Amino acid sequence: MSRFDRAFLNQVLARTSIIDVVGRKVTWDKKKTNTARGDYWACCPFHGEKSPSFHALESKGQYHCFGCGQSGNAFDFLMETENMGFSDAVETLAQRAGIEVPKETKESQERASKSQRIMSALDAARNLFKEILYKDEGKIARSYLKSRGIPEIDWEKFGLGYSPNSRTWLKDRLTAQGFKVEELLEAGLLRAPDDGKAPYDLYRGRLMFSIEDGQGKTISFGARTLEKDGMPKYINGPETPVFSKGFNLYRYNVARARSRDLPMIISEGYMDVIALERAGFAAVAPLGTALTEDQLRLAWRACARPILCLDGDDAGKRAASRALERALPLINAQKTLGFVTLPNGQDPDDLIRTGGRAAMAQLIENPTDLANFIFENEVLQFENLDIAEARAKLRADLRAKINEIKDEDLKSEIRIEINNLFDNKFHAQTQNAPKNNFVKNKKRGANQNSTIAFATDELRNMVNSPKQNDRPNKPIKRELLDIICAPILHPALLEKGEEVFAGLETDNKGLDSLRHGILDIFHSSNALDFSSLKHHLTKENDTEALILLSRLQKQPINPFVKAGIDVDLMFENWSLAVEKYMSKRALAKDAEELAVRAGAGEEDALLLLSQLVSERRRLSSEND
Repeated sequence: MSRFDRAFLNQVLARTSIIDVVGRKVTWDKKKTNTARGDYWACCPFHGEKSPSFHALESKGQYHCFGCGQSGNAFDFLMETENMGFSDAVETLAQRAGIEVPKETKESQERASKSQRIMSALDAARNLFKEILYKDEGKIARSYLKSRGIPEIDWEKFGLGYSPNSRTWLKDRLTAQGFKVEELLEAGLLRAPDDGKAPYDLYRGRLMFSIEDGQGKTISFGARTLEKDGMPKYINGPETPVFSKGFNLYRYNVARARSRDLPMIISEGYMDVIALERAGFAAVAPLGTALTEDQLRLAWRACARPILCLDGDDAGKRAASRALERALPLINAQKTLGFVTLPNGQDPDDLIRTGGRAAMAQLIENPTDLANFIFENEVLQFENLDIAEARAKLRADLRAKINEIKDEDLKSEIRIEINNLFDNKFHAQTQNAPKNNFVKNKKRGANQNSTIAFATDELRNMVNSPKQNDRPNKPIKRELLDIICAPILHPALLEKGEEVFAGLETDNKGLDSLRHGILDIFHSSNALDFSSLKHHLTKENDTEALILLSRLQKQPINPFVKAGIDVDLMFENWSLAVEKYMSKRALAKDAEELAVRAGAGEEDALLLLSQLVSERRRLSSEND
């Protein structure tokens, strides 16, 4: 018996790209491969052939050779090509994915056995919920389903059922089948009261939705109240050894198969997914939580550009904003998102019932792209953008959002698009601004820039030498050194500001290594100080980072970490400094692009460049 339980194996497979694993051994055929659909072909590594019959599909995480019949998942491929055992294959892929591997012990074997029992209990519960739906007790659930337009023929297809309003109905039947109460508690089917009394059924008087893993096995349930004012409206199964909310999506195994020909729609809830799927779309939903990074990765395995489709009310807009924040650091040119906002007060079920499939298809076929959604989402945060201060704040907020994108090529393109959107929306303000920074001369020399009269030498130098950030041995500013040093002097800053610090970007390799070292020690729960950091960097043989560490130790008093300052105020000052540094860094990158355009003779580019210079001065004066 494997020491790995199903939840762990599913987690490893969810974070593993079959294309990356197989791609280490084969050369993909450019003619047959469709990268946009994650559909790859190659000559089989298991038998000799001249034409590609070996097929790997990212959405399913599977490979198959139509010549020799070899097939399987990433584990199977490593076992076949690297002569590994199953455990070695799992450990190899887990380490590549950054997942801690459980040690093989008697306890791990017991956990694996327990997981199998839990899966059996969940499957038995699903059958019981399904059976009772068709009996007298399930009349209220049948009436509700019919009122929502879901016919009986679809009930079993969607794993629907009913849980009677009884404290021990499910418990009595499953224990009669031989399951222990402890197993049912671990499966999330029972709840133990705080007063020490006997456990009781978690789901009572509710419409049941079966939640399945990628192989179609039941791993948990969602449940909707059928009482008019019943609260909570939905109950989602708890975390168990076989189920984690953040690593699964409702109906993913079905949507994954459909998404070869259709975009995958990420909606808000169970009924939305059912309505979309019945209308012919590929749809999934999170499981009672905000969309997580792992759920996004799971969606991207099946579809390069899932469509985030949320309700048009304020709650839906907030959910879309949270999803955008999670997605931006992960997005790249190959894996992105489209956005659809439904009319206010409507969900997908409402729209399909009133406007038919065509109404939803029109929205799905024309989603808002990433740049437009970022821009529109930030504009919504402002009540009045007629004043210059508000527009300046909007610019700064947009730069901060753009800077969250880690893919440099995509970041550059999104920055250009958003700058254009800003200029188009506030065209009147731009046209009315003074234009004395750019004046055409009558004489034209060999150098394009000789036709320009600059208001300041700073602008002239920026246009003549636009790539300021590419200078070798560029000195590190004291401001940045203080920001990096602060968590070493006061590690408590990372308790609230770990994410802020992890997102900090610099143009210095040694400084980035130093920042990563600080985070490594903080994550290891070891004491963070100069000594531990020096030891860590010495083990890594990182000479450049060690030199910088020595420099930090000799720095004068750090302005963010002073005796007697309240910790919350300390964090506020430090995090604000990080934000301003990142804004100035983004400003510098924007300025480089505008300087290149201005050097090519674009009048508007020089005007915008002068505005960026003014904003950079403002940020610098605030820091001072």
